[in-house]
Amino acid sequence: MNLQNWKWKIGEAIERVRSRYDYIGGKTGAPFLAVVYPTEMENAARKEWHDQTSALPLDFDVRPIDVLEITQQILTDLGAQNVVAALRQPMPGSDPEIELGSLWINAVADAVRGCFSEPGSRKIVVVLERLSAFYPACGPRDVMQELWGSVQSSLDGPVVVLIPGHIEGPRTYSFLGKKSEFMYRGDLI
Repeated sequence: MNLQNWKWKIGEAIERVRSRYDYIGGKTGAPFLAVVYPTEMENAARKEWHDQTSALPLDFDVRPIDVLEITQQILTDLGAQNVVAALRQPMPGSDPEIELGSLWINAVADAVRGCFSEPGSRKIVVVLERLSAFYPACGPRDVMQELWGSVQSSLDGPVVVLIPGHIEGPRTYSFLGKKSEFMYRGDLI
């Protein structure tokens, strides 16, 4: 994918937020808008996203959530050495990778819930950034499932999910080029 196509996707997502705020994900019943961009462009994609969202009208309130910060905080709280030890020698019947992914997903869902619960008179748009921090414990689809399953009534606006990877099919993307995920809820660009 060339840079022009990639920038077009960001512009298309911004235009959908601006002109179709209440209808994002309407066909599938979940207000998710996933923007898939080349993995190696993650920093550039975040910068482009921030540059273009700054041009949104003042009635929009874009609230970013940095997934990397959340995952790092959980690792700090648990102790990185403890996590490494649990991954190397798991206790019988446990799966530390799945358990860690679950902690991360729940923390991100709580952050999204918090963004929508904060009062404001503008249209709230929550943006999940730096999702590569999820790999290999979980992926974007996991967090969207958790959000839709547990807090769907609290999603009072769109959740934009910036996904490093590439599109594989009409509703399928490859997360980081390593994990294929089917997006059955929301819109995929």
